[in-house]
Amino acid sequence: MAFLKLAATAAAVVSLAAAVATSGADARPWWHNNRFRNRKCSGKQAYQVTFKLNWSSATHPQSYPKGGHFSPPTAAIHSSRYQMWAPWSFASQGIQNVAETGNPMVLRKELGAYEDAGHVASWDGTSAPTETGVMTVKLNVSADGATRAVYASGATMLAPSPDWFTGFYNVKLCHYGHWTYRRTGTLTFWDAGTDSGRKHMSKDEATMPPTTISSLQNRGFPAHGRPVGNYMIRAM
Repeated sequence: MAFLKLAATAAAVVSLAAAVATSGADARPWWHNNRFRNRKCSGKQAYQVTFKLNWSSATHPQSYPKGGHFSPPTAAIHSSRYQMWAPWSFASQGIQNVAETGNPMVLRKELGAYEDAGHVASWDGTSAPTETGVMTVKLNVSADGATRAVYASGATMLAPSPDWFTGFYNVKLCHYGHWTYRRTGTLTFWDAGTDSGRKHMSKDEATMPPTTISSLQNRGFPAHGRPVGNYMIRAM
């Protein structure tokens, strides 16, 4: 009887091993994968950030005001110790200014301070707004593996608007110890949570207290359901 139980146990082990082998599952322990997933990138890597903006009466007939354009775009590469913006977080003064007035100066001062502290590797931005809502803007930044500045973020206001902006946040450029060649994504409508206006030409109506940043895509704003462009972050 003992022999039969031992034989049955051995057969079960062999069967389980065969199932794992044929399923394609990684037989390496979980800590092995985590070790490679968290491997640092080495040196510095230059990137070009492209905002391909596409906002007009033709693309957004219900949500394009006369003279619509974008404020001077800003992009940065930073570590996890800095956050330009993210959904469900409160807007910094810099992002609030960008979203409400289009002025990027406070945001860029914030970036400069975090750059001095070693948490922002680099940032770049244009000096003037776009002439129209259909433009391509290219910025040059670089990542730094030594300081783990491997996340890219960017922002620009949809002007005019109460506090609406577009951009991208915390796009990781280092994977398994290697620099990513290219990352892409869509640019959509975001609400900074600092003004309660519901139309592009609404009068200033400060939200008190401020709410967190949230998406306007298909949330009571059906006219905003279509993206206003896309971005690409490409290694140089």
